[in-house]
Amino acid sequence: MRRPFLRHALLAAALALLVGCAGQPVDAPLPKPAALSDLGTRMQRLTFEHQDQRHELIGVLRHDEQSLRLALLSPQGQRLLTLEHDEHGARFVADTSFDPAFSAEWLASRLAWSLWPSASLTQAFEGSDWSLAEDREERTVRYRGRDIAHITGSAECRIIDDFEGDYRLYIAPLDDATDRTAATCPAD
Repeated sequence: MRRPFLRHALLAAALALLVGCAGQPVDAPLPKPAALSDLGTRMQRLTFEHQDQRHELIGVLRHDEQSLRLALLSPQGQRLLTLEHDEHGARFVADTSFDPAFSAEWLASRLAWSLWPSASLTQAFEGSDWSLAEDREERTVRYRGRDIAHITGSAECRIIDDFEGDYRLYIAPLDDATDRTAATCPAD
């Protein structure tokens, strides 16, 4: 009986560790959902690495021209939370007892940096302290000239190195084997 509690406690602790400095700097401006071309529903394996620890979640991503929704599930399939980003901003909409240690804006910004076209990000950052540098399939997001995150990979597999939270996130198709997730993503 203690095992499910232990799993939930470990997942909560892992998410708390992943966002160390998520509140600093101020939240980045986000592009409008309509600036992202339609995506079919995607089920992805999210592998977080932080301080030599590795944690996995399942993400179900859905987008249309009006909103982006991401449901985060435990490996056992329990829904932990749902993020919604639309014209009213980013917020959590799931009714769960899970209390994330990060804000909806923080999570939505990392998704935006990975998914949206660079022109949309540059336009959203215009007039703010945020900027985007892009070279082929690599992106660096900066705040006041300081690197905040580096994104590499392809549409199938992304790697987000978040310098503020001091973690690496691999996003790969759900059908990839757990032990191959990092290997399927290109090295930077």
